[in-house]
Amino acid sequence: MHELHEDRSSSGKAETFCAPHSKLPECFCAWFTSTPQPFAPLARTRVLDPGLILGFVWAFIRAAMCAFVLAALCGGLRADTISGTVKDPSGALIAGAKVEITGENLPQPLVLVTDANGKFIAADLTPGKYSVRVTKEGFDELTSAVELHGTAEVPFALTITAQQTTVTVTGRSAAFANSDAVYRQLRDVGLGDTFRCENFTLPMDVGTFEFKTGTITLLRPINGLQTGAIFVGQGHFSLKPQGNLDTTELIRRNGSATAEEDFSEVVFRFTPDQFSVFKPALTTKADTPAQAQQAFQHWKENVRHRHEFPEGLTQGFFESETIDNVDADVLAAIYNRQHPSFFNSYMHGTPHKDLRFYLRARVGALPQIDSPEEVALVNFNGGGMDDGIYYSEHLKSELAARTANSSEDKRLFATRRYKIETVIGKNDHLASRATIFFEPLIAGGRVMKFALLPSLRVTRVTGENGQDLHFIQENRKEDGSFYAVLDEAAAVGKVQSITVDYSGDKVLTNAGNGSYYVGSRDSWYPNLNGFGEKALYDLTFKVPHSNVVISVGKQDDEHTEAGFSVTHWTTPVPIAVAGFNYGQYKKIDFPDTITHYDISGYYLQELPSSLKPYENGALGGMSPGAMTKYALEQARAQMQVCTLFFGRAPFENLYITEQPNFNFGQSWPNLVYLPISAYIDSTQRWLLFGQINSRFTGFVQEVTPHEVAHQWFGHAVGWASYHDQWLSEGFAEFAAALFLQQAMGPKWQKDYIDFWQRQHDRLLEKNNFGISPNDAGPLWLGTRLISPKSAQAYQGVTYAKGAFVLSMLRSLMRADGGSKDPDRAFIDMMHEFMANQRESASSDSFKAVAEKHMTKQMDLQQNGRLDWFFHEWLMGTQVPRYSFKYEVQPAEGGKFKIHTEITQSEVDSNFAMLVPMFADFGNGMARLGQFAMVGNSTRAVNITVDSKPKKVALNAYKDILER
Repeated sequence: MHELHEDRSSSGKAETFCAPHSKLPECFCAWFTSTPQPFAPLARTRVLDPGLILGFVWAFIRAAMCAFVLAALCGGLRADTISGTVKDPSGALIAGAKVEITGENLPQPLVLVTDANGKFIAADLTPGKYSVRVTKEGFDELTSAVELHGTAEVPFALTITAQQTTVTVTGRSAAFANSDAVYRQLRDVGLGDTFRCENFTLPMDVGTFEFKTGTITLLRPINGLQTGAIFVGQGHFSLKPQGNLDTTELIRRNGSATAEEDFSEVVFRFTPDQFSVFKPALTTKADTPAQAQQAFQHWKENVRHRHEFPEGLTQGFFESETIDNVDADVLAAIYNRQHPSFFNSYMHGTPHKDLRFYLRARVGALPQIDSPEEVALVNFNGGGMDDGIYYSEHLKSELAARTANSSEDKRLFATRRYKIETVIGKNDHLASRATIFFEPLIAGGRVMKFALLPSLRVTRVTGENGQDLHFIQENRKEDGSFYAVLDEAAAVGKVQSITVDYSGDKVLTNAGNGSYYVGSRDSWYPNLNGFGEKALYDLTFKVPHSNVVISVGKQDDEHTEAGFSVTHWTTPVPIAVAGFNYGQYKKIDFPDTITHYDISGYYLQELPSSLKPYENGALGGMSPGAMTKYALEQARAQMQVCTLFFGRAPFENLYITEQPNFNFGQSWPNLVYLPISAYIDSTQRWLLFGQINSRFTGFVQEVTPHEVAHQWFGHAVGWASYHDQWLSEGFAEFAAALFLQQAMGPKWQKDYIDFWQRQHDRLLEKNNFGISPNDAGPLWLGTRLISPKSAQAYQGVTYAKGAFVLSMLRSLMRADGGSKDPDRAFIDMMHEFMANQRESASSDSFKAVAEKHMTKQMDLQQNGRLDWFFHEWLMGTQVPRYSFKYEVQPAEGGKFKIHTEITQSEVDSNFAMLVPMFADFGNGMARLGQFAMVGNSTRAVNITVDSKPKKVALNAYKDILER
């Protein structure tokens, strides 16, 4: 993903590029957060003008009048009446549906047809039992039983006919939502026995609970098993990290090398096997204090509430579509005694009001951020300045045994294939049926958790034999993650399936004039493991004729059905995520005769509503078709560059699509979303902003090659954990630099140098808190770099520093001495990396490949390893400063001798780097070689050359990172 960010305001929050004198559309002044957009710190408020208020009043009056007229019209009907409304899965009304009513008092079926409003009315019926059957071409038939005594209003929501599948949805399906008997016990569990607790110490990995005085109240047993406890009284929690990096991070977050918390209440929720840790303290029974119930209620308010507009990082990360429903998580352990253990602690104390300590095996302590670690400490404080992840690490025992591994498989189930049929209604609502083919990875598992946008409501879950399954999805404003409950566990290694029917909104937002914002791009369907695995996809879209769907995969069918345009797409190879773009698009095919990829462009003919006011002004000369061809030329050139340097992409098709988002680009497998700003030329941008902003110009210049490069980095090769996401974003950013160097013709130097200068500034410039992204922490920390005082640290470090790491490796591997193929070692390394890492790569796996291709000069430790390099740039924050001076003197034989002096400073004594030196002999800077520098030191280097250089410089093309 590629976004434009600034971090300059006095509050430390992002500024936009709005010119003070210009009245720009809303989208220009929107806040865009760092990948993966965990939270939006600024909430926009809007004052209603009087005209709008009057409009609302008049709308209310008209609605009341209509209600009165309808009541008058209905007054003439007899009491015994069956009526109803028929809608499609998106909520749109269906006219012309056939309604057949049969009953014991009818001599023959009563046949009706729904009117233009989707309504039908059968009056003058006698009391009794009736059956109402609704049919419409292209939809499953739907039958409802009616016990008529007076009037009966029967709503019908038809579902799209599945291929080779007939499903009749009845009211009985709703009975399976949140109604599993054991889940209901967990959801409504009360308090059990209480015990006096004095001076009890409970060590839990790196954390220690000291219960000084108070009571421990157990929750009532569920199926004879203990799943929770509540302490109220006086206690203390402490956490001491084991490693230097974790200690440094805790100091940054907490101001201290240890976490210390005096607590007055703690709620513990755990798998039944963890109850034994409390048994030594449960000796003397006591009366249950009122504070225990209050503490439990306080816990429910915290963990069962979801902020629709997150105020900070923790709310953004952990209250997303995969928010923990703790009761559902405990249910998984009750139904499967072999379920991985977990022990969650929720503390209320001083100085923190909601401090949470997690111990979770297999699944990981923080699965919402792709964390491989089992232990975490998080301070949930909304928009507070101390909000954030304080600690995340592997088990202490794993660290001691050196068995900790970021590539550990955290999945409980593996997805093999998705089959998804989606209807998009004229009201832009989405309704889908998804069949997920999966394979259990641990024995006994029955509860499956999916990422699904909370506004998409599940209506039915069925098993392979069509039987209804229980499922869990609380209100979208609560802990509304979606869980499916299997009737019985499948054997490990056996593939089986479930089918999920769901519908709702918030996936599509109409941007006006045939364009749409497509949101929730990885949670518009029940996504089992996110980017953590790859699966095959079979996708069918049924949409209004006026709109076009561009999907991942390859389109193999298009036809019309029941008034809808239907397209079918399949993925030839497994991919990590499915997505689509949607709107009134026109298509341009753009063949590549060199690499033979099939490249197509899709553009919008009209401006979205936010830009429509500028149609006759700044954007009056906008030519979408011509700019699409320009974007396609960039995409084709980048496909050629990446194929040369990294090997062939796994996808033969590439769709370049325009989106109404102004400064946000994204790439899905063989599907690229480009911001509309990429379709606006520099003159139009100047007219629009009233100025030329070099950073925004750079963003527009980079966004297409960056997003195209994600076909290799992020999709061909994924990342193992949040520690490794730089292998996606940093590598794609590096590939954008390659594009500027390799595809822009002979005068590439300025754009290339400007690019690396922007990355340098992005990483090292300080915000108004006096903190640069690099100050926030090392590349290894990934998304954990984000804090209220360093909101852009993830972007700056993961993108910019990640790009520099790959650039520096290229520089280190480059062959000097006039080699005709100076990048051969680097290219061979990248080809092997791409060929051998078709799933999820880790920093360690990339390091191993780099070591196979390292040159002798890179072996600074004489051990055949690159520990020195990755320790400095992946795990550290040091950035050297270089000073350089030289003089040129005549030498024997008409040659010239260059006397140089290189100084490295602002690093520790072990910091090492190979620094490239260049000279200009009249045809631009040519590389003379690279020279090792260690610690804070000065080195003299003498070089003899054939002709007198015009200039000599270090790091002329900014290939390595320096201050």
